[in-house]
Amino acid sequence: MKIGVIGLGSWGRRVFEEYARLRDEGVTDAVVGCDTDPGQLAAIDGADATYESLEETLEAADAVHVCTNNESHYPIAQRALRSDTDVLLEKPLTLDRRNAYHLVELASERGRILQSGHVFRFANVVRKVRDLYDDGYFGDVYYVTLRWTHQTEPIDGTDVLWDLLPHPLDILNFVARDWPDDAVVIGDACRRPDRLEFATASLEFEEFTAVVQLSWVDPVRRRQLEIVGAERSAVVECVDQTIDVAGTAPDPIDVVKNNTIRTEAQNFINAIETGQNTFNSAIVGARTVDVIDEIHTEVR
Repeated sequence: MKIGVIGLGSWGRRVFEEYARLRDEGVTDAVVGCDTDPGQLAAIDGADATYESLEETLEAADAVHVCTNNESHYPIAQRALRSDTDVLLEKPLTLDRRNAYHLVELASERGRILQSGHVFRFANVVRKVRDLYDDGYFGDVYYVTLRWTHQTEPIDGTDVLWDLLPHPLDILNFVARDWPDDAVVIGDACRRPDRLEFATASLEFEEFTAVVQLSWVDPVRRRQLEIVGAERSAVVECVDQTIDVAGTAPDPIDVVKNNTIRTEAQNFINAIETGQNTFNSAIVGARTVDVIDEIHTEVR
């Protein structure tokens, strides 16, 4: 199997490195890189081939992992699926619910694997939180807070909801196996009037309320989940993969930190080899796009 990584910015290079390691271990046959910027292509090591052209990449690869900007996700994935190439598309799947469901339908028609890159559902710490939630470890959950913040310049073609909300929303869906019934969102721009740069979303789930804080202007980088329950509460660091428990007789919870990009890549390869696409299918990605599209109408 030959894997192509399309888009070799900072995230794409990390993704490429994991596929290169898997190739070196004999899991795949080759890994090729694609970017329209020759400088990005020159910055990667260990590629079996590099291309500036999408068409050449699709001819060389059996499957592609797309790490380009949000606006380009739909046309690239559509072209790849039409060329009978399996696709793992970074979040968000698209910036429009109609396009998202069109990709799902196209993948089904062509008999191809299409996955959405919601990498945190592959983190051992998030999987542990789901197990604890299923076991009633927290008791009745009163509310959940997620903080997804960092400081960056406004990104063309997107806003803070499309850029940052997909991960918290997917974590909530993964843990609770549910989608919000209602949403209230407050947000604003700071530096550019055409870009929402911070927002707070209150999401009503059947079992609890979730508050999600998003920011492109906060100098503190956070990827944090806090669960407040009747029996126990916990602060979960989603990148460091730690769980700090408080409440009645809290027990220490050890989590073995894993390489989430590698685990996601292995899942993609396994789905292609087996035809089983149940864990991270594009349906999840399309539903996430659907919810964010709806949430946009609720911004105050």
